[in-house]
Amino acid sequence: MGNDINYAAVLADIDARISKLQATREGIVDLMALSGTSPSGGPGGLSPTGKPAHDAFIGMSIPDAAKKHLASARKKLSTQDLMAAFTEGGLPESKYNTVYAILRRREKQVGDVINMKGDWALSEWYPNHRPKSKAAKGESEAPELSDEEIAELVKESNQVVDEINLGTKKVS
Repeated sequence: MGNDINYAAVLADIDARISKLQATREGIVDLMALSGTSPSGGPGGLSPTGKPAHDAFIGMSIPDAAKKHLASARKKLSTQDLMAAFTEGGLPESKYNTVYAILRRREKQVGDVINMKGDWALSEWYPNHRPKSKAAKGESEAPELSDEEIAELVKESNQVVDEINLGTKKVS
């Protein structure tokens, strides 16, 4: 059987070619970004006018659509600008307060988008940006307790633990 095909070698060759093509594509995208243009024509890209394709955000969450549009636009954008892009990109219209609250929560919980004086940006663009802490705004993060209050809380928690260990208190 001189015609045996080494499928493992064929697959390895295909994978190597795919890797080279992907690297070439990434290089071209980087060159386009340096020249201020974006890839267009495919789903989700920006058109030459800077607007998202009609299907750019279909099936995406608001935070994911915001990240994608900010990355494509390569600049900070207001909530209203993002809302307009979402609608053009296929997401249903949302209220300003809804979009702002979702992005603000994303900023606090995940941190991949940030709000800088009313404009949204990707946190990777501003690695030294630190949001104002609650203490800087005049709010304390935890109430200050006196030594007596702390001692009382410790005493109460020890009593609860003892009751649980004795089986006189049910754990809910």
